[in-house]
Parts: sequence; structure tokens; C-alpha cells
Amino acid sequence: MDQADAEKILTVSQTAQTLQKKRGRIDLLNGAVVPTLISFALPLAFSFVVNMLYSWIDTYFVSRLGSSAIAAIGISEQLGFFIFNFGSGFAIGTGIIVARRIGEGNRKQANYTATQAVISMLVFSTLLSIALYFCLGWVLNAMNLEPEVARLAQVYLTALLFGVPGNFITFQINSIVRSSGNAIFPMIILLLTTVLNAILAPILIFGLGPIPSLGMMGAGFATATSQLIGGAISVLLLISGKTGIRFMMDRMKLDLPLIGRIAKQGIPASLQMFSVSISRIALFKFSSSFGTGIVAAYTLGLKVDLLVFMTVFAIGIAVETATGQNLGAGQTKRIFQFHRSGIYILLGIVGFLAINVFLFADRYASIFTNDKVIIRETTRYLHTAVFGYVFFAMGVVTTRVISGSGASFRSMTIVGGSLIFLQVPLAYILSHYTELAQQGIWFGIVGGYILFTIIAFIELSRKKWLNAKV
Repeated sequence: MDQADAEKILTVSQTAQTLQKKRGRIDLLNGAVVPTLISFALPLAFSFVVNMLYSWIDTYFVSRLGSSAIAAIGISEQLGFFIFNFGSGFAIGTGIIVARRIGEGNRKQANYTATQAVISMLVFSTLLSIALYFCLGWVLNAMNLEPEVARLAQVYLTALLFGVPGNFITFQINSIVRSSGNAIFPMIILLLTTVLNAILAPILIFGLGPIPSLGMMGAGFATATSQLIGGAISVLLLISGKTGIRFMMDRMKLDLPLIGRIAKQGIPASLQMFSVSISRIALFKFSSSFGTGIVAAYTLGLKVDLLVFMTVFAIGIAVETATGQNLGAGQTKRIFQFHRSGIYILLGIVGFLAINVFLFADRYASIFTNDKVIIRETTRYLHTAVFGYVFFAMGVVTTRVISGSGASFRSMTIVGGSLIFLQVPLAYILSHYTELAQQGIWFGIVGGYILFTIIAFIELSRKKWLNAKV
């Protein structure tokens, strides 16, 4: 070992010890793997569950307006997710670079990267929300929805667009702070905005005193307002340095080469998210050919799926962050230890949740509606979908290792190829060319998850992702 290597290891060790002493931060470089992974993932899991309540809250209140409103919320959420993907990839790319810089012990460069990313995101998200406002009607018309469903979706999404800058900025800052090992801050921000949404949603949807009933528009405005407030608070805390990453007020001039490196990571990450969104929109379109009731059933079933997947996403992001930091510190062995531990943890948790969902599927559906047809179809969906949960979990954690290394294009290829070119065609064939009808869509979803996992493990074993540069 030469002097340069020794100095690097000493710097990384000192940095890790400093981070560990700071409240809310987890030492991903030196701590025991399983306890460290659980400690970091728990606040993330809670954050995602809280975030999931955003859509549950809107759906709970809007469902009182009828099945068309439920279907409109389902379509709107997928389009909203599609819109969100424009900025989420950039945020994920930023997080990957920040994690690598922290692993290398270069805190100053991590702060500078964060500053450039936040400024760029603010400009981009504002321009994007304006552009989407003028494209929204065309997109909904292209989906061939029933007129009432399309009308309600447009009303909801038009209001929601006002919150896009706040939503993007919040996600950007949360991704940056998580990459430093702090999972508490994102949890607090998401909890705050969810509580605000829960307070505002019923007031704006149904009216209160002098406040008129706004229906679907009220649901959109409630979420948008909460997101804007969350974004403002996140920026203020980043400037104060209380998040562990400090916004550098004297370095706000755009650094195009750095932004280009972030985009190099972010664009594949966005395309990966787009592939998820495109596949879901396609599945919604397939569902619509069997009637509004099936669209509503898929909407409610997907909510239950996503609630289960919150733990998967939490463990996945924890493994991704650990991969970036440990690769920067030259600790390759720990990356595979984190991956293996994440798989074992999820096999137990997701397996238990899958059994729970299978046994009580009808009760989950009845939370949102008393329509017996929708409850029956939602139950059928869940009784099929649960068999793909474990495969989905293993595939996500595996691709998170690859993306965390900076090999975003490889990760995108795995996810996009599996969903768009395998899951979607399989769902279409089974639902339109067999007697399974809508049930074929559900079988296609499970089959896609299985293929996704197989491909992810093959790519992980090749280890080419270890050479990614960020």
C-alpha cells in the first residue's frame, strides 16, 4: 500500500467518524452491514409509507365522487408519475455523485454538486410545468378514456401542475441528503407535507364555510400547495446547513460541465422511471378496454402493491447509497454484503406482506369503495399480483446496486427492457388473445417481474458495473 492509498483510507475513516457523530446520519462505510442497513432503511420505509398516503388521501376522499373519479385518480397518478420522472432522474443522478464524493471524503465537492443541482432543478421544473400545462389535453385525448374520466383527470392534473416545482425541489434535496447518510430529514419533510395534504384535501374537495367545494380540482390544489410548502422548507434548511449538506450561496453560477455529468447519470435514471410509467399507462389502457370498473380495480390494487413496495424501495435506496459510498472508498466487498443482506431482509418482510394481502385483499379494497364489482375485481387482481412481490423485491435491490455504482445506463436497460419489451407485450397477449381476459393483464404483470429479476441477477454477476466512473 503506498502513501496515497493510506492517506485516502485515513481521510475516508475520519470523514465517516465525523458523519457518525452527527445526528440523523448513518455510517455506511464502517458499521456492521445488517444493523446499518436496517437503521438507514427504516426512516426511508416510513418516509415512503407517508408519501404513499398522499395518493391514498386523495383517493379516499375523491372515491366519494364515484367510480369515474376513482378511475380519473388512477390515470392522473400514472401521468403525474410520468411528469415526475422528468426531474426524478436528475435528482437520482445527483445523489449517486454526492454519495461517491462523500465516500471519497470530498465533502466540499459534495456541497458544490448539491448547489448546482438544486439551482438547475428550480429552473427546469418551472419551465416544465408551464410546458405541460399546454400539452395536458392532447395527452389525455390520446389515451382514449371515457369522456367523464378524461374530464376529471384534466381538472385534477391542471391543479396539480402548480406544485411541480415544489415537488421536484423536495425530491432533489431529499435525494442529496439521503446520499450523505441522513434518512431522517426526508422523513420529516414528507410527514409534514402529508399532514398538510390531509388537512387541505377534504376542505378543498368538499368545501368548508366560505370555501367552496372544488371537487377534483380541490384534490389537486391540496397536493400542489403541500408540495410547494415542502419545497420551500427544504431549501431553507439546505441553506442553513442543518441537513448535513450545505448550499453554497457563493457558488450559484451554473457549472455546465458538472451539470452535464449529473445529466449523464440522470438521463438514464429518468428513462428508467419513464419505462415504469409507460408500462403502467399501457396496463391502464389495456384495463380500460374491459370497462371503467376494471380500471378502478387496477387503481386500487396498485395502491396496495405500492404500499407493500415501500419497504422494497427503502431497502433498495439504502443499498444504492451504500454502493456509491463504499465504491468511492474502495470497499467493494461491502457492496455485495449489503446486496445479500437486503435480499434476505426483503424475503422475510415481503413474503409476510404478500400472505397478508392475499388473505385480506377484499378488506383492502373496501377501504376505498363499497362497490361490490370493484371490490371483487380488485380482490382478483391482488390474488394474482402477490405472487410477483418477492421477485419484484429481489430485482429492485439488484438493479439498485448497479445504479448506485454509477452504471445508470445498464440499470435503465434492465428495467426498461423488462417492463416495456417483456411485461407489457405479455400482459397484452394474455388479456387479448386468451380466455383470461382482464385476468391476463394480472398474470402478465407477475411474469414481467420474474423475467426482470432473472435479467438483473445475470447483469450483477457480470460485474462490469464496478468500473463505472462518476
